[in-house]
Amino acid sequence: MNNPESIHALAYFNLLKTGSWVEGRVKEALRPFKLTHAQLNVLYILTENDPNPVCANEVKRRILVNNPDVTRLLDRLVKKGYVVRETCPENRRKIDISLTDIGRTLFEKAHHSAKLALGHFFKNQITENEAKELRRILGKIRS
Repeated sequence: MNNPESIHALAYFNLLKTGSWVEGRVKEALRPFKLTHAQLNVLYILTENDPNPVCANEVKRRILVNNPDVTRLLDRLVKKGYVVRETCPENRRKIDISLTDIGRTLFEKAHHSAKLALGHFFKNQITENEAKELRRILGKIRS
């Protein structure tokens, strides 16, 4: 297996396997909170901007987890009481999304649980320089 095509295939499958492993660990950690990875991702985006609201289009643009139906995802979070959806006072066509106090508290607990489930995976497994190199390589793959 010294031919370059094989090593690229092995790298590809290793990347998929690692992604599935991470996703599985996060899924298990979020189960007690009745949250999906996509929902946690939305709460994270809102937490980054808290207390300022984020428009629904910005959530859709920034979400990491592949979920094309952000409207339904937001509907579920509104129904659970974790976020509120309001019409923007300056632009009635724009919908602002904000965290509720319950959503903020839940995010903190769920995010902590997900980090514990991964065992601070990157910090414990690879050096800072390796993390920078991994980030560079993954960025290169996506470009």
